[in-house]
Amino acid sequence: MNRIFYKLGGSIMILFLIVLLPLGYVMVQIFTNYNEVHLYDETDEMASQYATLLAVVDDPDIELLVQSMDRETARKMVIIDANGDVVEDSGIRGFHPSEHSALQGEAGRFTDPNDHQEYIYAGEQVQDDDLGEVIVFSPSDLMDQSAIQVQQALLLSGVGALLLAFGFTFIASREFSTPLQEMERAANQMARGDLDVEVPVKTKDELGSLSHSMNELARELKRYRNNRQAFFSDVSHEIRTPLSYVQGYCDALKKELYQDETERQQFVDIIHEEAHRMNRLIHDLFELSRMEEERFPLDLELVHIGDVTKRATAKLATEAKKKNNTIKVDMEGKFPTIVADSFRLEQIFTNLLQNAVSYTENGHVWIEGSLKDGNIEVKISDTGRGIDPEDLPYIFERFYRAEKSRSRDFGGTGLGLAIVKQLTELQYGSIQVESVTGKGTTFTLRFPEAKEGDE
Repeated sequence: MNRIFYKLGGSIMILFLIVLLPLGYVMVQIFTNYNEVHLYDETDEMASQYATLLAVVDDPDIELLVQSMDRETARKMVIIDANGDVVEDSGIRGFHPSEHSALQGEAGRFTDPNDHQEYIYAGEQVQDDDLGEVIVFSPSDLMDQSAIQVQQALLLSGVGALLLAFGFTFIASREFSTPLQEMERAANQMARGDLDVEVPVKTKDELGSLSHSMNELARELKRYRNNRQAFFSDVSHEIRTPLSYVQGYCDALKKELYQDETERQQFVDIIHEEAHRMNRLIHDLFELSRMEEERFPLDLELVHIGDVTKRATAKLATEAKKKNNTIKVDMEGKFPTIVADSFRLEQIFTNLLQNAVSYTENGHVWIEGSLKDGNIEVKISDTGRGIDPEDLPYIFERFYRAEKSRSRDFGGTGLGLAIVKQLTELQYGSIQVESVTGKGTTFTLRFPEAKEGDE
């Protein structure tokens, strides 16, 4: 059952009726009151006209005038002499001027006792010595027909408006509820593990934005699931490989399958190296896990970034020389301090420099610093192999390697850049990467300068 559709449609219809019904009632009342006021004014005006006419009409013609009004109109007339007695009338019975105070300019209501017809009357003084006043009676229902016509017109208009509102409500409710239903269907599919969902984005409003977000969520969840599967696969592979080396060479040592002492020592060295690799992998995994769970302690202090880059450069100088690489540092000028953990900040630079040196042969590595908009920006560039454009968005993910064929050639665990990104963000910084295949890679680090009061 489409509950959203009915709830939304019902709400719109109720709101419409809340507006339409009182409005129709008010309009009917306004027109009814207008008719009554108009009838009073019209009766008073006729009384005034007949008073003027009677002032110049001869006595024999008065009766004819009254009879003519009775025949030609629904109105009645009563003529009173100067003494207050009725001289002529056109069918009104039981009307006593003294009782109803039909004085000049006054109006009122009178019900004929014979036929119970209700009248609205108005009196006007006649400028004649023999006649006192003329009173005109208008049936109170004289304007009812026009009022009924107006009510019918309003009713038809209301029905038409109601049908239009129903059509609008149906279309609007469907337009609003259909995307929500599609998102509900997609959410249910995602809950069942089916992440190959696509919610149509039909509009550019909030519903369209929500549909787009649902699609992005599905893609991110799918990528997360794939990455998680790849992560477990990579961890298993990374641990299984050194374990197989350790087990194999331990068996060789146990069975004395070596030719001489030199080969035995070589087996021992391999076992030691692979055990060290496993230990480093487990250590990196543990640190990365703590960073992502925000349980990673940092010893934050005011740090001069130039001093950190010097220490990191000194560590890599010997390795760079072995690969005929030169490291150039351009950190001229005095940079303000930043709030960071000195040891972890050095770990960031060491890791990035290690990668730059490892993937560069007979080239150059640069470290350039500058101050921009309250941020210290440090670029670490190399002239190495570069990274393919399709790999750039994923290089900070765990175990992601741009070139699988040489994944172990450089002795890393595949977690270095993931750790670098986490450490950078934990120290209020950001990191970006740009690369051109065959020309080199540039990592850009930005850290906000320390403000007064930071410690």
